Amino acid sequence: MFKKIGRSMVALLATLILTAGLMSGCVSGEKTIKIPYVQWACAEAEAHLAQFILEEMGYKVELSTVQAGVMWTSVATGDADVFTTAWLPYTHASYWEEYGDDLERLGVMFDQAVLALVVPSYVTIDSIAEMKDHKTEFQGRIVGIDPGAGIMEATRNTLMPAYGLDDWNLMESSEAGMISELERAINRGEWIAVTGWAPHWKFFAYDLKILEDPELTYGGMEEIVIIGRDGFTADFPDAAEFFAKWKITADQLGEVMYMINIDKMDPAEAASTWIEDNRDIVNTWLP
Repeated sequence: MFKKIGRSMVALLATLILTAGLMSGCVSGEKTIKIPYVQWACAEAEAHLAQFILEEMGYKVELSTVQAGVMWTSVATGDADVFTTAWLPYTHASYWEEYGDDLERLGVMFDQAVLALVVPSYVTIDSIAEMKDHKTEFQGRIVGIDPGAGIMEATRNTLMPAYGLDDWNLMESSEAGMISELERAINRGEWIAVTGWAPHWKFFAYDLKILEDPELTYGGMEEIVIIGRDGFTADFPDAAEFFAKWKITADQLGEVMYMINIDKMDPAEAASTWIEDNRDIVNTWLP
């Protein structure tokens, strides 16, 4: 009798353990990770790469497009979980100083990012220091992106005063608007300076050059850092491990951006296509 009860209990326990394991797997698979991103080319490509990989790992991923300030505040307050495009230590320094105590640095995806003023290669100057002597050719303007972007703050508050461009107009726009102005000027052979950064697909699409910044008003080389809300690693340990191992080159990221912006592929399709074509690389990022 005792043996029969013992065997029944063992069978019952085994069933319960198996059921619990299956339920645990289901719960894990249903966990949602919310990723806000700004519609900058690099951020869009990174966010969709992260979405595809995380979904293969069993997560549900919700992407949302926001302004730069909202990207930071939503993760700092826990309304969102993670974003892939913090430029540190210079571009987003003010955001990190304000919200860093409520955030986790999960990983450095790319460590040779740079901010710059960018001009077509036919422009005959090579340094920002020369711009003030060519106000007429540049129409006294620098074409920028969304006003909350770190590069806009640095351009307005540091670069323009340092190079005597205080009376120039820094045009607020969007990345798409900036690219449209750049392409229009190139088609007309006109001089134009735009707020730019690398990695970016525009260097694949147009013949451009970066103006020297002898005063280092944009800082130096930067890192593209993946930032999570406080507690992200505890809640999503395998996702955190993926973000810690995710390293990408300018050419690799440039391929995805090119597919989206030049080949006009849907961002999700571009990300999945690149991942399928580069499984050997992606596998080195996985937990």
